[in-house]
Amino acid sequence: MTDFLAIDYETANSMHESVCSIGVTVVEGGALKSNFYSLVKPPKEFSYFDSFNVGIHGITAKDVKNAPSFEEVWSKIELLYMERSLPFVCHYAGFDIRVTETMLWHIGKEFQDIRFYDTCTIARKVWPELINHKLNTISSHLGIDLEHHNAASDSQACAHIALKQMQLLSLPSLSDVAEKYGYELGVLSVNGVKTMSEFKHYRSRKSPNWEKGSQSSKDVHPNTNINDESDIFGKDIVFTGALASMTRKEAIQRAVNNGAKVVSAVSKKTHYLVVGISDFIDFANGVKTSKLKDAEVVKAKGYDIAIIDEEQFLRMTV
Repeated sequence: MTDFLAIDYETANSMHESVCSIGVTVVEGGALKSNFYSLVKPPKEFSYFDSFNVGIHGITAKDVKNAPSFEEVWSKIELLYMERSLPFVCHYAGFDIRVTETMLWHIGKEFQDIRFYDTCTIARKVWPELINHKLNTISSHLGIDLEHHNAASDSQACAHIALKQMQLLSLPSLSDVAEKYGYELGVLSVNGVKTMSEFKHYRSRKSPNWEKGSQSSKDVHPNTNINDESDIFGKDIVFTGALASMTRKEAIQRAVNNGAKVVSAVSKKTHYLVVGISDFIDFANGVKTSKLKDAEVVKAKGYDIAIIDEEQFLRMTV
């Protein structure tokens, strides 16, 4: 399986329905064949451009004023993958696949099962020594040219990373790479999503059996129905440093609303350390807070802790 379609989205705000650009790279026979990019005009009810998102990708409401709708763009993407049922490749499928699902439901589009491969999940196994596994970090490590948060460039870099993972492991297909680490390719179907990383089944939001779970941290209780399909549901999270888009209190509330347990100190039980932008920049330059030092120690002992930034936290939650 050296043929696939790498896809990347940017959104106007934290809602998955607010897609404002799409990048697609088609790979055939282990080589990049084509690269497709389009701005997208979000649906009116999701068209607010949050300053945090604009600061990331630089796209504004003015830029998409005359852009095609998602439905128009998707009709072109279908022509690229449907005939041969190409699997999708994403860097952190927890965002891109859930956006795909949400948008297909939003436009009322029937779709066949879409298999997908997550380069981020495999990157954590192949390059455990990296400080994080963001697309730009891995691209820099591999010498891949990247204009980060340009969806076309992001999808192209994602394609290169997938090919590099197959090459380094001397394996002929994405399925073989996934299987090496005990995974199967994920599946997006009309019944929901089965992730690649844990092959956990998340029910579609359109399912009549949709229910919410219940969980809270020690000091903060959910102020809405808990999102039990979040990737941080049931996980232990620690925050360090100031966030740009929200206060610490708001971030903790968001984590709890997504079913996470927020604790104050890093331990072997910690799943994610969320690092504010200034501390993350300092960390990349070798300046580390005590929590970052603790996370490195825990990581070095073989525990599965991920150091993520504010953008990743927002993409993992709603």
